[in-house]
Amino acid sequence: MRSYSQIIIQNGLKTLCFLLISFWTPTLVAKAIDRSDLNKDDSIDADDLEIFSQTYLEQDRGSVDWCIFYEASVSNEKYFRKLTSDKSKHYDGLLQFIANEYDCVIISHAADKSDLNKDSSVDTQDLILFGSNYLDTYWETVDWCLFHEQTLAEAQFQGRSTKYYLQHFHQLLSFVNDEFQCGGSVPPSNALQLEDQPAYPVRLKKAGNGTDYYVTDPMVGALFIYDQKLVPVAEIKGLNRPLGVAVDANGYILVGNDGRDNIEVYDPTNGEMIAAFGEGLVKMPAAITTDLYGNIYVTDSLGGRIMVFDANYRSLGAIGQSGTGENELDFPVDAKIYASGAGGPELFVADQGNRRVQIYDMDGNWLRSIVYHGKCGWFSCTSPPFSRLQAIEFDAMGKLHVLDNFNASVMTFDPASGSFLGAYGEYGLGTGFLRVPMDILITDSGQALVIAGEDDRIELFNLY
Repeated sequence: MRSYSQIIIQNGLKTLCFLLISFWTPTLVAKAIDRSDLNKDDSIDADDLEIFSQTYLEQDRGSVDWCIFYEASVSNEKYFRKLTSDKSKHYDGLLQFIANEYDCVIISHAADKSDLNKDSSVDTQDLILFGSNYLDTYWETVDWCLFHEQTLAEAQFQGRSTKYYLQHFHQLLSFVNDEFQCGGSVPPSNALQLEDQPAYPVRLKKAGNGTDYYVTDPMVGALFIYDQKLVPVAEIKGLNRPLGVAVDANGYILVGNDGRDNIEVYDPTNGEMIAAFGEGLVKMPAAITTDLYGNIYVTDSLGGRIMVFDANYRSLGAIGQSGTGENELDFPVDAKIYASGAGGPELFVADQGNRRVQIYDMDGNWLRSIVYHGKCGWFSCTSPPFSRLQAIEFDAMGKLHVLDNFNASVMTFDPASGSFLGAYGEYGLGTGFLRVPMDILITDSGQALVIAGEDDRIELFNLY
């Protein structure tokens, strides 16, 4: 959018392992090489952006919405890697240039930073990196229990303030306490207590109590709970790039964690995780929805399919497959069930890569597509064609609402015929406008709630 036979031989192996760690540690902690200066002229500017655009995006620089590219790259490492086969940290300079040049909303990371090597686990390797990066010393020379004690007391350690460590390395402190048997305990992270503020909300879902809302924020690494006035009042912290969100048949919160490639189940009363599923099956859980039987449908954008699980979180298979053919999906981003079809319920899928909405029956058979070419004249479009679909929703009247991220608008269609019915919302900054909108939810009272894509703002549109 504007990612853990003999004593001699044994001792020899231990020594070898130690040497390997010693030799590899400098490589692990070395500063990432920045490749932003593509033309090697010792400056990062529009010329580098033009080379990048032509090389990786295969477009002219002027035809790219750079704020959408910037926000997508910073919020989703997999997105950037898919385009360039490289890590976004190798282009920090170019991304910063984009943000400044095009006045994009600067995105920062505020989640727990304990997993320093990004392997989805907090262990000794992270401690090695922490010692080098933050304490400027080799990890085996550190009195870790003293470090743990001083940090909990918010006292200085080796002449440095520890407040930042207590705020951002909660998991690493727990690992230190357990690994070195320090005998202390890290203060609880105050489950559900609001400690952060939303920075980049992406998905919105009505809570099980019927009044609150759940909003995922991959930048903060949290699921925020908004009250009925759309004010954040609580959060579930420690998530890893949460995307999709839904409520299951038991009232538990389902969260798709893109960083851990799974779906996690949380108790809304205390914020505790009670289950996780989908490991090895889901690559990017962008959206989640459920049916009347409690079945769970997970939109896997990178997998190019909709993974289906029963109410007990057991896999039932998949709907759709990756591709660009008539019945295939290319980077699907959302799915919803339309229960009023003449032949029974149907599954509608926002097929972003193919710029269309795909419709399947509940057995996974492809039925038809909705493709919209817009209403355009020689010089302009009164209604632009599908460009970058981001979310879909149905209202009480049975209309299909399609949120287009690039066009910054919502288009409505007849779900049976695919006929275009109208549109609302337009690009702009401030109240009443949309900028890289991310999700839509329609309430029983006929209001469309749209994540506007600017800060944590949600726009309300009265439909009827």
